[in-house]
Amino acid sequence: MNHLRLTPVVKWLCIICFAAFIIQQTADQFLGMNLLGWFALVPASVVIDFRFWQLFTYPFLHGEVMHLFLNLMMLAFIGSELEAIWGKKLFLSFFFFCSGRGGLFYLLLQIVLSRPESLHMPMVGASAAIYGMLMAYGIYFGDRAMLFMMIFPMKAKHFVWILGGIELMSTLFSGRNGAASIAHLGGMIAGFGFLWGRTMMILAKKRHQEGGGFLPKKKKSSHLKLISGKASSSDDDDKPKPTTWH
Repeated sequence: MNHLRLTPVVKWLCIICFAAFIIQQTADQFLGMNLLGWFALVPASVVIDFRFWQLFTYPFLHGEVMHLFLNLMMLAFIGSELEAIWGKKLFLSFFFFCSGRGGLFYLLLQIVLSRPESLHMPMVGASAAIYGMLMAYGIYFGDRAMLFMMIFPMKAKHFVWILGGIELMSTLFSGRNGAASIAHLGGMIAGFGFLWGRTMMILAKKRHQEGGGFLPKKKKSSHLKLISGKASSSDDDDKPKPTTWH
């Protein structure tokens, strides 16, 4: 991976996450407030109290210092690479697309489980977006080396598939801890879907501009490649239970 060079949107996301961590931890621990209940993703709050904004605010909250540090480190390295080739607008759209879909995966899982403690368990962290970025990184920079478990070097494309397999197994067999894993997995699926959809739109537009409509011309078959480059331009009576970090 190249040396760290923070791009503008990544820089602001890091600043917002750090500031939100300080404000939320100070307000909740020392001032007796419940910002976590208002801005973390709490299934009961979304479904019963209609706090839909939590799908957009939960990525900026984190459970502890190490949780914050690891997510910001990944955001700085992976996110800056992607923003550099996509541009600000597309990168920010990708960030919220992945985090929002990851949040929906978590929300649906907790509703399906239908346990009272699950509905009141808040989720925080930018990991759904981070996992979506890792999927994109594995596609764009598949032959670059990454460290699995911070020790074993392997190609990024292999790293992503192993990571996806781990999250799938965690979702299926880790009980309550699988809730965070479903958000990670949702972020990865959303990242792949975002890139696939964008590629199909670009190819369709290109064919249309060439006069071929939206049907492929009869040429020799070619494999679909993802196209890189910049885009064209509460206070609840029942306070939340232990937080799910992801």
